Amino acid sequence: MDLLCSEFKRKFSFSMYKNLKIKLGEMNFFKDFINDDRGDMYPVLLKSEDCSEIVENNIYTVEQGSVKRLFCQFFPFATYELTADLSLGKVGFSFDLPDAKASISVENGKLAFADKNGEQSVCNLTFSSSECTFIVSCRPGAFDVYFKNNGKAEYCHTFYSEEFRESNKYSSFSDGYVSLKVSGKVAVKEVLSYIDNGVSIADIRPIKYENGDVIFEQGKACFTISIRMQEGTFNAVLSWIPGTAEFELTGAIFYDSGDGFWRGYVAPVILYNRQKDQWYVWVSSFAHEHILAYASFDGDPRFGVNVIDVKIMERAADSSDITAFAGIRGDEDPDLIYDKENDRWLLAVCRIDPKIGRYIYVFFESNDPFEGFRFIGRSHDGSETGGSFVRKDGGWYFVCGNDIDGRPNYRIYSKNGMQSASFNYPDGGFRGWGTLFPIKTGSRTRYFWLTFDRHRGSSYNWSYGNIYCFELGEKKN
Repeated sequence: MDLLCSEFKRKFSFSMYKNLKIKLGEMNFFKDFINDDRGDMYPVLLKSEDCSEIVENNIYTVEQGSVKRLFCQFFPFATYELTADLSLGKVGFSFDLPDAKASISVENGKLAFADKNGEQSVCNLTFSSSECTFIVSCRPGAFDVYFKNNGKAEYCHTFYSEEFRESNKYSSFSDGYVSLKVSGKVAVKEVLSYIDNGVSIADIRPIKYENGDVIFEQGKACFTISIRMQEGTFNAVLSWIPGTAEFELTGAIFYDSGDGFWRGYVAPVILYNRQKDQWYVWVSSFAHEHILAYASFDGDPRFGVNVIDVKIMERAADSSDITAFAGIRGDEDPDLIYDKENDRWLLAVCRIDPKIGRYIYVFFESNDPFEGFRFIGRSHDGSETGGSFVRKDGGWYFVCGNDIDGRPNYRIYSKNGMQSASFNYPDGGFRGWGTLFPIKTGSRTRYFWLTFDRHRGSSYNWSYGNIYCFELGEKKN
């Protein structure tokens, strides 16, 4: 089937909201860690003289007094969750870094936050019973709090802390710890630490080989996404059984440009060059004037928590020259591919054309994946985003979203020019993403299109979107 003459058919769509996890830590209550003298799982940091605590029936109960027990290492983009039965007590987390300290607790319908600047509180919390599950998601300078209702997380409040504004600096968070604090009469049933998928996801990109083939192993493909929090974002990796709604959060990716901060850049293209046994990345650094960064590295980024040391592009001498291979403010959504037949690397950069004031794609070629690129062309005027190179039947296509003012409009560029993609039930919101997955299943190659819309998962402008999946099929007359 030809991409230009066929139709993409809607398979499914849904929202993701803090429902996928990479577990970082857990308190276990099926062993009596209080009286165990052959290990110290959760060391006591503070304990009142009248404190009485027991571990029984997989529940940790403090009957009176107060205690603070070490839980796990602090991570600036992690989520911390606890479930407790609050009768006549208070429970919460303490976040302790070498240069910053804060605590969050729940007691008598009040959510309280404290740091060196004093205490803040949110009152009149309501629960269906004395048992509650509350969730704290961290990001530099802020703590987002959620409560579970019928098994689903619901946003409650954000506490801001200037003390934690640089909590993503490795020298700080690597020496930071999170503790469980309990006082009064409280039965703690579960304590977890994990990285989750935030309130929405965006910027879908398959992880692929140097020639553009999607890496497809053991029936699964992986792709990078931007996890959208209440505010801000970071990269993660989802694995997917193509054609199904089965997704798993397998990795999180952060970037260090040499200043010791782990940051969440956006929209990377990540590929594995089999000839060099190296991974390559191009990514947009919003933290460094919204220009591109790049790197080659050894570790597999698909699994676990990874940090990639990147180099920021040098700024262009003339920011109005869209043909320049240099960093221009606003550059984003790059894609990289190796064209073996012509022995060249192709790089696409989404760049603002100052003549129209909107994004278009500019294209470069080089014999090196990071240097010496030469301008070879540009796309049509529009408002493009999320472009990807796709190889099909020996030819190259470039697929991207377009049109910030109209509901979805996708472009497919080929050697014969540009044409709009056809969908039976199109969506993906304004300026959708052109993310195609060519996957060999059995004796056939199927073409899946994953995109997202631009709904707001929170009041933050960039907290989008919902997922849509399409598959290429015959077009009906």
